[in-house]
Amino acid sequence: MPSGTPRSELRLARLVGLRLCHDLSGVVGTIGNALEMMAGVGEEAAALAVESAGVLRQRLLLWRAVLGGQGEATLGTLLGLLEGQLAGGRAGADAATLDPGTMVAEPMVPVILSAMLVAGEALPRGGTVRLAGDPAGEMAVLPDGPRAAWPAPLIRAVAGGEPLEEPTGRDVMALWLAATATAGGMRLGLALPPGAGAGPLLITAAH
Repeated sequence: MPSGTPRSELRLARLVGLRLCHDLSGVVGTIGNALEMMAGVGEEAAALAVESAGVLRQRLLLWRAVLGGQGEATLGTLLGLLEGQLAGGRAGADAATLDPGTMVAEPMVPVILSAMLVAGEALPRGGTVRLAGDPAGEMAVLPDGPRAAWPAPLIRAVAGGEPLEEPTGRDVMALWLAATATAGGMRLGLALPPGAGAGPLLITAAH
C-alpha cells in the first residue's frame, strides 16, 4: 500500500489524537462530577481525586488544541490552556505586551501552543516562556531561564536537516511543531545568540 503524503499523515495523526482526547475528556468529566457528589464520604480523598481529575481534563484540553482541535481562539484562551503545563509547572508564560483578546487563526493555534511547550522543555531549571509579536504576522517565543537551550531536534528541523530515524519521546513535541508549521504554510526561524542562552524562535504566518 503506498504511503501517504506528509500532509495526509499529519491529518491522520491529528484525527487519532483528537478522538483520543475527546473520548478520555468525557470520561474524566464524569468521574469528576461523581466525586464532587461524594461530600462527607472520604472527603479528603474525594477532594484529591477531584483535583486530579481537573488537572487531567485541563491537560486533555491542551492536547486537543495542540492537535488542532481548538479552532480559532483568543490569546487569553491559549495562555489559560498552558497554565501549569510549562516545564512541568516550573515555568510560567509571559505575554504582557500582547492583548489577551487578540484572535489567533485556527492554523496558528497549535503552532503557538507547541512552540510554547517546546520552549518549556528548553528550561531544565524553570523560568519564563515569553511570547510577543502579531499572530497575523510574526510571533516570537523565547525561553528565559538558567541553562535555557532549544532541543537539538528543533534546531535540526529549523535548519532543514533530515528528521531523526528513531525519535524518542522527548523529541516528539519539537517534531510536531515543525510538522504543524509546515502543514500550515508557516516558517520557523531561530536566532541563535553567541555564547550561553537561547534566542527567540520566530513563527512567520502564511500569507
